[in-house]
Amino acid sequence: MRFVFLTLGYTPDLDGGGYRYATEVAELLAARGHEVHALYPNPDEKLPTRERRRGVELHRLSRGKGGFLSRWRAANRAARTRVNELLRVGSQSTLLFSHHAYLEPALRGLPYVMMLHGPWALEHRFACRATPRSWVQRWVDRWACGLMARTERRSCAGARQVLVASEYSRLKLRDWHPGLRVQAEVIGGGADLVRFRPAVDRGSVRASLGLAPGDFLFLTVRRLDPRMGLKLVLEAFAEMTAEFPSARLWLAGRGRQQQELEAQINAHQLGERVRLLGFVPEERLAELYAAADCVLMPSLDLEGFGLVTAEALACGTPVAASRAGANAEVIEGLSADLLFPAGDVAALATKLRQILREPQSLPSRDRCAAYAREQFRWERPADACDRAGTRWAIPPAERRAL
Repeated sequence: MRFVFLTLGYTPDLDGGGYRYATEVAELLAARGHEVHALYPNPDEKLPTRERRRGVELHRLSRGKGGFLSRWRAANRAARTRVNELLRVGSQSTLLFSHHAYLEPALRGLPYVMMLHGPWALEHRFACRATPRSWVQRWVDRWACGLMARTERRSCAGARQVLVASEYSRLKLRDWHPGLRVQAEVIGGGADLVRFRPAVDRGSVRASLGLAPGDFLFLTVRRLDPRMGLKLVLEAFAEMTAEFPSARLWLAGRGRQQQELEAQINAHQLGERVRLLGFVPEERLAELYAAADCVLMPSLDLEGFGLVTAEALACGTPVAASRAGANAEVIEGLSADLLFPAGDVAALATKLRQILREPQSLPSRDRCAAYAREQFRWERPADACDRAGTRWAIPPAERRAL
């Protein structure tokens, strides 16, 4: 069977949970012997337009220059042209699989399946809070969010089937798009259990990163975005630096909020205790998770699954998370004690103190890794794609008639 994934990004060209999800599933389907294509806008127009990677044919779409609308239309024209070319050739049934509403216009009138990773408009609205906005920018933000919401609604309404990673997303779909008549199937998420696993010599990994034996490392791996709750983490951590001198906090990721977070670190004089690591390449993530004593997921809202949670647990590192979005759904089976109220600095500070005073209360590293092996296998989403292909793939004869 042939799968054609249409997405806004692909890992490691761009970092982000939805992009990593599409990449992992595409590569697993290719490993199963399917023909897999991934179509997505070319980041900064700098990468080759075609590339084959891990069995997946990558098609990077040119968006040209200009404003958002100009680039959006150009990317969709390029995507539709490429989709039509693929539909005209080959002898396999083809499943068109959208991973982001950005390319909804390219699929209009065609049968496809939709994977909804999160509400595009609401996530964009959160991201806009990272920097001060003029009244003109606020007007443009409202207009853009309206366009995003309408486009995503059309994308879901036009799909033969909608898939989501969590029960949270399935239930929230009716709030994000009131009146939308569509049934979503929950297919979960995963972690690469070969890449993400407990370190053979964790002490050496920690030493290589400059951690002393007595240091307790809290880690976040998040886009630097207001929705991720990173300012709250810094506020909570600042409250207890005097009480716990061996506590450390590292934040991995990049995003619009970097300068604001740097200013907050300086204001609290946390420079020796807190590090902004910037973007961490995939090949270094496993050792970073393994070095940490506890990973934090302080999301404020809209957490559709949380691949960081799955990856950290697979490395044996416990994850303390807010009760935002799907966090509770993903973690509660391991330990409800790992959860704290979203957006509450005092509650988060209490949780951090509890962890530092009683680190033995955290689930063991062996237990975390075993839980991840049981719960977070990419085979589940890939199986769902196989089922969708069996049901909705376009046979060769019908493809040529489209």
